[in-house]
Amino acid sequence: MMFSPVFRSLPGVVNTNGLQARPSLARCCLLRCITLLLFGCVVCGPFASAVPSADPTDKFYASESLQTIRLEISPENLDRLQRALPRRISVPGTFQWNDQTLQSVGIRYKGNSSSDPNSPHKRSFLITFSEYQTGQRFLGLQHVALDNGIQFGGLFSERLITDVLRGVGVKASRCNYARVYLNGKPAGVYVNVERIDRTFLERNFDSSGGALFKVDEGGPGAELHYLGSDVALYRKAFELHAGNEVEAFAALLEFIRAIDPSTGDGTELSRALDVDAFLKTTAVLLLAGAFDQYTGWGPHNYYLYQNPADHRWTYIPWDLDVGFADNAFGRVPVLEGWNAAWPAPVPDRPLMERLISDPVLLQRYRQHARTILETWFRPEILIPKLHKLHAQIRLALEEDPFPSRRATVPTDRGIEDIFMSMEKFIRDRYALARVQLDAPGNRPVPKPMAPQPQPQGPMPGPPSADAPTDLRAAKVTAEGVELQWVDHAEGEVAHVVQRCSGVDCTDFVNALGLEGPHVTTAMDRQVQGGKTYRYRVYAVLPTPGGPRGTGVSNVITVTVPER
Repeated sequence: MMFSPVFRSLPGVVNTNGLQARPSLARCCLLRCITLLLFGCVVCGPFASAVPSADPTDKFYASESLQTIRLEISPENLDRLQRALPRRISVPGTFQWNDQTLQSVGIRYKGNSSSDPNSPHKRSFLITFSEYQTGQRFLGLQHVALDNGIQFGGLFSERLITDVLRGVGVKASRCNYARVYLNGKPAGVYVNVERIDRTFLERNFDSSGGALFKVDEGGPGAELHYLGSDVALYRKAFELHAGNEVEAFAALLEFIRAIDPSTGDGTELSRALDVDAFLKTTAVLLLAGAFDQYTGWGPHNYYLYQNPADHRWTYIPWDLDVGFADNAFGRVPVLEGWNAAWPAPVPDRPLMERLISDPVLLQRYRQHARTILETWFRPEILIPKLHKLHAQIRLALEEDPFPSRRATVPTDRGIEDIFMSMEKFIRDRYALARVQLDAPGNRPVPKPMAPQPQPQGPMPGPPSADAPTDLRAAKVTAEGVELQWVDHAEGEVAHVVQRCSGVDCTDFVNALGLEGPHVTTAMDRQVQGGKTYRYRVYAVLPTPGGPRGTGVSNVITVTVPER
């Protein structure tokens, strides 16, 4: 850059002889004032510095804030959302935050836990601002994601994990809490989590260019095994969210081919991947018990982004509401099977094997893990944070129409059970990780998940006073049968609707399982026009010997009209 004469004549600017004069404070201030007038990048005064532009989304994602978000959806479109399940369609609606109201935004249910038509739990929402108005944004954001917080980590896992990831310098979503109202009525307390999209890329990587892939439900290639050069083999697992399709998939296959087979040195890997970020992410997810990730048992719930600045890939974790739980689903040995010194619970996963097999990389990982464990995961540090998060939403939870229970832990009776199990995990994980990192020893034999038990659903019991009564068909159309009944059980964890086909049938089978207490409605969409069905329902109670069914309700007969 060429200096103008006024800059060359000021003390402190390199002169034609290459010498630097030491400016006085007043002259330095004068120089900075002129620079401000010309470029708008500094302020005047002895502590003058660059003036960063304020990010308007910082207030929306401020960690100490409990936001209030109001959604409006017409009754007709709300009915469309429900009737389309398990497909998650978008419908037009209105989004309001503070004094900002955006019309004609796209609103849909989000995530697998919100896809079950008969789920009694809170449903997650995804708002897309440009769905019906091209280019529409909210504070520059393309999306707002509202997570229901009903998995193992409740409303707290995602908050705790993303706080640690961002604290150690990993690029991860910002999030806080939101009190959501739907058509003027409380819809519940949600985790307001930043979506991984082009806006996220611009803020974190100073560019929205480059390839961005999402691995949602897994599939071929999701474990980063090289399957060959046919792009079609990878399309099911890798959803392209940004970038030129041909160039993006070519770069993805080049990356996968570089790490599989799982041999090579760390220098080679560092040219293809932001290794330090991945090592830190691996440590955080392990210590938090976030097992439903590539680094744990489930090779999904992550993004891969190739930064055009250096062409390296970054692993970005997503959907972090699963954490802080051992023996999840009675099958996942999170503590016993996930060694903090040998962080590869599933063998033969290429990127994890590269980490384990390279002594230098493994040592770097362990150094990160020790620091992160002591700085972020000590029980006396993490447990108070858990309770501080609860304090933010305690009053808002009082108007949440859904009970403070986790869909994945049907024995929960309330928020106290969530705290008890999470606090126990935090203490046990810290103590075990400390021992493992202090004395790594040899790589342990992998401990696989327990096999999926053969489905042996609950069965109804003998006639009982707590059996449901007054079963009736509230609505019958060619698309489905809506059932209603009166619940008499206490402490139940589910209701089961049984069905058989034919006017005089008696071979009832479990047709619909409805988790949660005090369920009194169900929708059977698996019907055929012109056929006749018989229904009955019973409640399911937890016992030390397993689930026990109450007696059954009255039986009703329903004929479905032709389409």
